Amino acid sequence: MRAKAVTADEQYRLIMECRASGMTDYQWCMAHNIKPGTFYNWVRRLRQRGSMEIPTPAGNQEPARQDIVEIHLRQPSAAVPASEVPSDTFTGTSTISNQPPVLELAMAGATLRIPQGTDPVFLEQVLFILKGLPC
Repeated sequence: MRAKAVTADEQYRLIMECRASGMTDYQWCMAHNIKPGTFYNWVRRLRQRGSMEIPTPAGNQEPARQDIVEIHLRQPSAAVPASEVPSDTFTGTSTISNQPPVLELAMAGATLRIPQGTDPVFLEQVLFILKGLPC
């Protein structure tokens, strides 16, 4: 089913609300259940019409800093000596230049990098699949 059409005036109001929010366009769109592609189509169309002034996004925002945390997984009932700590770790990494913060899952020599803002349902499905795979 197709989404209800949004008038140009409503598009402009939403764009201005987004740009005044202090959030990135993507964050604001996610918070308001608007697809970022749809949002940017509105911006492009309204700029092409030239009848409304659209401010640029807040591009100089400081990305959120994340500390690196390593978690060793083991069975809760079994004490594991430090020399036998499993190699499977979850590692959150801090940002480098303009790259978004990510969560890294390293298991059995493979690394899965999960960007901040990943759809939780998609992430749950990926982790469910990985849980069933042998290491």
